[in-house]
Amino acid sequence: MSIIDLLNKIANGEELPQKINYDGRIYNYEDRDYFSSDYGYLFDRYNVSGMLNDEVEILEEEKKIPEKLDIKDIYSCDDYQQIHINFKSTWNKINSIIDYLKSKGE
Repeated sequence: MSIIDLLNKIANGEELPQKINYDGRIYNYEDRDYFSSDYGYLFDRYNVSGMLNDEVEILEEEKKIPEKLDIKDIYSCDDYQQIHINFKSTWNKINSIIDYLKSKGE
């Protein structure tokens, strides 16, 4: 991925890699910029216009296989608020599965 791709993702509010390697230095994403405790903020430290086409290495931890849902947890409730909580939990689990599949290129 290039620096310009990262900047476009930041500008569009898209999901970003949390950890990258640029020029042999490790940066973590923090508040619209990448930060290294040794080198400071990536986009403050360098002349951004001169690095737009430079490539970064994405250093992400491999996503684990999500746990299976227990069908009893989904249907074992009597009130509306509990149904809402169970639905939200199910929705989050589905999103975890989608994220896992995307990380595997499926």
